[in-house]
Amino acid sequence: MELKAEYLIKEKDFSKLLSTLLKEKLVDKIIGAKVKVNKKSGEQDRFTVSPELWDDPKQSENFPLSNLIAYGYARTDSAGKYLHKSVEGANKERIGLIARPCDTRALIELAKIKQVNLDNLFIIALEDRGMVLKMSKEIKKIKDINPSKIVKEKIEDDKIVFLFKDGKKKELNIDVADNCTRCIRKTPVIADITISDVGLSIESEDLILKVYSENGNDLLEKSGIKFNKLDEKLKTKHESTLEKILKNSEEKRARDLKEWSELPQIEKLEKLKKCTMCGMCIRGCPVCYCVDCILQKKKKDKNIDNITYQLTRIAHDADRCIECGNCDNNCPMNLPLSLYFQSLNEVFKEKFKYSSGESIDDIPFRSACAIKEMELEK
Repeated sequence: MELKAEYLIKEKDFSKLLSTLLKEKLVDKIIGAKVKVNKKSGEQDRFTVSPELWDDPKQSENFPLSNLIAYGYARTDSAGKYLHKSVEGANKERIGLIARPCDTRALIELAKIKQVNLDNLFIIALEDRGMVLKMSKEIKKIKDINPSKIVKEKIEDDKIVFLFKDGKKKELNIDVADNCTRCIRKTPVIADITISDVGLSIESEDLILKVYSENGNDLLEKSGIKFNKLDEKLKTKHESTLEKILKNSEEKRARDLKEWSELPQIEKLEKLKKCTMCGMCIRGCPVCYCVDCILQKKKKDKNIDNITYQLTRIAHDADRCIECGNCDNNCPMNLPLSLYFQSLNEVFKEKFKYSSGESIDDIPFRSACAIKEMELEK
C-alpha cells in the first residue's frame, strides 16, 4: 500500500468517520460493534465485543473502539468471518468494516476464491499489538476493580492499562494472545485508512490516522473532521514502538518455532489426542468457507478419529492460513494449533516462496492449478 498522508484525529471523532460512510452513501452498511449486556443485571461486559450490522448513521455513536482494539471480537467472530457469513462477502452491497491486520490477510485469501468482493469494501484497519484474551474472566479475580467504572483500556508492552471515570489508572500484568506474540505481520496489507493508538498514552484523546486510498481522502473531506498533521516527534515514537513490537515478535517466533521443531513428531501427535472434535477451530477460522464441512460430516457419522480430524483440517487450511490464531484462541483443549500452522508457513516461505494473505495475485501453490483452470473457463 502507498501511504498518502498521516494525521492526528480526536478519538471521539472516530464514530463520525463511520457515520459519514453511511450518510454520504460511501457504503450501504457497516460491520459495527456492540458490547455485550448482561441480561440479568443490565450491566455492560466491556470485555466482550460482538459484530453488528449497521445501516443507520446514529448506530455508530457509541462505537467501543478501545474495547475492540484490546480484545477483538468475541469467540469465533472476526471481521472477515462476519463479512463472509453474514453479508455475502460484500458481493451485493458496499460494506465498511474495521479490521485487524490478520483480518485484511483473510480478505485477500477469501477474494482469491471468489468469496469476497474487495471492490465493494471500505476498510478501516487497525495497527495494534495484538489482543488480550479472556479478560472478562481475569478481571473477576481482582477485587479492587469495578469494570463499570472503566472508560478506556490500552495494551502496553507486558500489561493492560485501564482508565477510570475519575481519571485514575490501573495497570495489570497480562500477556496478549500467544499467537499475537509470534505475529510478524503487524500492519494491514489492504486498507483505505488505518488507525492506531501505538505510541500514544492512555490519557491521549488522539488517534493516529493514515490514509492509503483516494476513498480514504474522500471520507476525511466529507466528514468535516478537524485533523492535524502528525508531527515528527510523535511519528518517530509511533514508528519506533512498532519496530520494537515487531522485533520482540520475531525473537519470540524464532524461539518458539525452534523449540517446536525439536519436539519429536510422536509428541506433537500426542497433543492432538486431546482434541474433542468440537468444531470451534473450524467455526473460528476466517478462511474456512465450505458450506458442507466434510470433517463435521465424518464426525457426525463417527467415521473419523480426533487426530485424523485435526491433521485433515491442518492440511486443508495450511496454504491459506493467515495466522490470526482464532483456532488456537478458541480451542477449549488448548491445542498448540498456531504452532502447527506457523511452522508450516515457515516451510512454505522457504520452499515455495509463498506467504498467504499478502497479494491477490499470489496464488496458493497447492490450489494454483484449480484456480487457473477456473479462470480459463470464464
